[in-house]
Order: sequence, then structure tokens, then C-alpha cells
Amino acid sequence: MTGGGSRRQLVENELLDRAAALFAERGFEGTTLKDIAEAIGITRPSLYHYIKSKDDLLGMLVSGLTETAAAELAELEVSDLSWSERLSRSVRSVTLRICAHPARFRLLDRSEHILPESFQRRHQAGKRAILAHLSAIIDGGITSGEFWPADGRVAAFSILGSCNWVAWWFRPDAPGAAPEAVADQLALMALRSVARTDRTPVPGGPRAALAAIRADLEYVERHLPAEDPIS
Repeated sequence: MTGGGSRRQLVENELLDRAAALFAERGFEGTTLKDIAEAIGITRPSLYHYIKSKDDLLGMLVSGLTETAAAELAELEVSDLSWSERLSRSVRSVTLRICAHPARFRLLDRSEHILPESFQRRHQAGKRAILAHLSAIIDGGITSGEFWPADGRVAAFSILGSCNWVAWWFRPDAPGAAPEAVADQLALMALRSVARTDRTPVPGGPRAALAAIRADLEYVERHLPAEDPIS
């Protein structure tokens, strides 16, 4: 990347962070481009080198948080990695993105209902895509026998809830803040919540997984204590 490109990216990152803070404090309608320019120490005419309107900022926020995350999970869903690795990398991807920009995430989460309709649609579509891809990864792990049988969509909601909550407690500027460590721990916790630990993954697809489940049930039935006779 050229020096000019690096400079622009740095300014855009600061612009988005400061704008997100102002939108959260004053509301979208209550924040002007002049306010944003002053917050990052440039003139309003200079601001037009980066954005033309507040809608441009919203588009950058939605693209950077939800749409890009959805695209990354889509690639992981169809990769050749194991389902466990796909899930782990997906959780790390979502968590690291939130750790890098928690204020932006909080803004979209709080203000989704007041976004212009076009941005609402984009943001909601991105969230639905993230959920769909993560659900598909979990369902794939269940079918292969790597994960225990569960409702993949419910599991995905639970895992995403843990990731999203990071935006409300993680502070990048806090002493000792370690996004990688947070992402690694959440990925491990997500994997442990769905992974089978009683045996190695079952090859052979759905029929083999069903046979393994039946074997589990037979084992449980054989070891159940005898019922007390009815007096």
C-alpha cells in the first residue's frame, strides 16, 4: 500500500470512530459534518476528500462491520477446513472485528431502528447472512458427527450473542487489552459448547451419524437402573 493509501485509511478509521461517538452522543440527526470535521481536527472542505455526506459514513460503518463479516463467514462455510476449525475461525473473525471497533458496533446496535431505510435493509441483511453462515457451519459439524445433535440456529444465536456482547465491555485502550486472547477464548468456548468429546468424528455422513446416535441410546438404555416396582 502506498503512503497516500495508508494516510487515507488512517484518517477514515479515525473519522468513523469519532463519528460513531458523536452519533451515539448526539444522535444521527443532531450531528453535523462540521461537528465531525472538528472532532478529527480538519476543516469541513477537507472532510469532503473522504466523505460527501453522513450517509457515506453510515454506508462505511455497515460495510465494515456486518457486510464484510458476512463475506468472511461465507468463505469459511465452503472452505476445506474441518467444521471445528471453520467454527473457531468464524468466531475469531467476528470477535476481532468487534474488539477493533466496539464503539461502531454499539452505535449500529443501538441506532438500527433510526437508520435510513436503505441502511437498515443492508445492516439487517448482513446480520441475517452472518447467522445463516454460522448456522450452516454448525449444522455441517452435526451432520459429520463432529458436533453433538442440536438446533444449529439456536446454537448460532447463542454463540453470536457472546461475541456481540464484547462490544459492551471490551475497551481497546484499556491497559493489557488483548483482542487476540479474547477472540481465542470465545472461539474455544464456542467449540466446547457444540463439539462431541466422547468420540472422534463419524465419517460417512448423516446415516453414519444416525447410527452413532442409536448406539448411544442403546448404551444409555442398557445402563439405566431398574425401575422400582409400583407398590
